[in-house]
Amino acid sequence: MELQDVINKRRSVKQYEPYEMDRETITKLLNKASLSPSAWNLQQWKVVVAHSDEAKEKLYEAANKQIKIKESSATFIVLGDLNAHNIIGDIADDWIKHNHIPAEKREGLIQSVNTFFEDETNKRDEAVRGASLFAMNLMLISEDEGYATCPMIGFDKQAVVDAFNIDDNLVPAMLITIGKGEMSNNRASRHEVSSFAKFE
Repeated sequence: MELQDVINKRRSVKQYEPYEMDRETITKLLNKASLSPSAWNLQQWKVVVAHSDEAKEKLYEAANKQIKIKESSATFIVLGDLNAHNIIGDIADDWIKHNHIPAEKREGLIQSVNTFFEDETNKRDEAVRGASLFAMNLMLISEDEGYATCPMIGFDKQAVVDAFNIDDNLVPAMLITIGKGEMSNNRASRHEVSSFAKFE
């Protein structure tokens, strides 16, 4: 599908048909979504895939008992890593290997990144931003592959963390259900560009 067609067709589907997705298919989608952009290529996203009946039941309880958790093929718990910058040394080495920076810039890059992430607001903002960019990519790629998705914020973050033993450095950004389904309602109106964009 052309990108604009994918964007036009993608809807937040809330009702799913019975459909089983295998791990290979889900892994392929995640691999494609991993081409998402991130500051310094830190790739802050982590994902827990609630795929089994047991995992779905736990997430259903933590997500205000929304039935689409159970009806969908799986739900992605998309997380942002507050400590993603800890791999900046490896990132710097990879950049040197691919001729993105000269070797003499390595220590300066590491110092700049570590200084930026000393600020707790920067740390959290980047974790959520990186996870959100990944999430949008994942939804568009899933649409292109013929799957329906729905991003969700209606869940108890602490309950999700507890239910899935998620590390303290990982921030739940959103849930994304995935499966087979259609949205039959007409798309709701969108704001005119003039209402949200200002040219200077």
